[in-house]
Amino acid sequence: MGGRTSKRKVTIRDVAERAEVSISTVSHTFSGLRPISRATRDRVLKAAAELGYEANPSARSLRTGRSGLVGLVLRPRFAVAHTRDRAETFNRLVGSVATEMLRRKVGLIHVPELDDPAVASVPMDGCIVAHPYGGDSVVTELLRRNVPLVTIEEDPERPELPWAVRLDYSTAVSGLLDHLREQGADRVTLFTGGEDNAWNRRTRETYHAWCERHGHRARTELLSESLSADSAATRIRRLLTVPRRPDAVVVATSDFAAIVVQIARELDLRVPEDLMVAALTDSEHSRLSTPPITAMDLSHEQLAAAGVELMLARLAGAATPDGPVVIGPDLRFRASTRRDGGAR
Repeated sequence: MGGRTSKRKVTIRDVAERAEVSISTVSHTFSGLRPISRATRDRVLKAAAELGYEANPSARSLRTGRSGLVGLVLRPRFAVAHTRDRAETFNRLVGSVATEMLRRKVGLIHVPELDDPAVASVPMDGCIVAHPYGGDSVVTELLRRNVPLVTIEEDPERPELPWAVRLDYSTAVSGLLDHLREQGADRVTLFTGGEDNAWNRRTRETYHAWCERHGHRARTELLSESLSADSAATRIRRLLTVPRRPDAVVVATSDFAAIVVQIARELDLRVPEDLMVAALTDSEHSRLSTPPITAMDLSHEQLAAAGVELMLARLAGAATPDGPVVIGPDLRFRASTRRDGGAR
């Protein structure tokens, strides 16, 4: 009597038995999570090929040496934790990286958690890490694994890493502060974010250096990116009602800058006549505010293009660059800081 026969699926256990190694050794060979000797690796791959075993795309990657995929890790914890309008800045970056990859016919995978076992099995020829933290653990792990790495923005504790694109905060923030001074401000407060990345670190450093250079007292207040709109409003209102309140504020995020304008209106403070307001990111919050808010645009389209170009150059075997690619943020001067009524 005839019948259909089915071919049993080859498992990782079969490969381990054929190669005379443990199942964990086979797993680590495919994932790259643990160092495996060349002889053992070759034995595992030979056994997998003989049995026709492919656990996932990693197997093909190990045989060919290339997967055709580049990973993207977006590090700021609050980049996508709030509403879509709050995430505009990072939407621009991620979308621009994806567009640049498509333009070059290279696959892109978004990596949410590098420690996730499911992610560990995803093959990557290289990985782009965007807005890393100081001494970033993801950067550390990728370096340990010898994964070709490019950072979009510097790890502020590893400024020497050459495969990086970074923003020239010093020039842009100094230019913004000079503008406020030219418009008559002499009590400028910086509302800084709490994330330990170059955006917050370098803007604070530049602000303190500028205050020392011009003989101004540095005034910094923490407005964590994790705060709700109501919590941020409470802190902002307290600052604007103290004696000798600031006559200008520079706010890290544009949504909080828009809240400053709203509270100033409630307190009968005119913007920009009584209080000038600027933001260190640009979004619909700064553009659609009344009045529109002066802002520092982080040039994410340029960052993405430069980061992708650098990654593809690295994968092609280009020589190590002498240092990071440096891009200047764009200052958008608007009515919130124009006491003279002009345009710049």
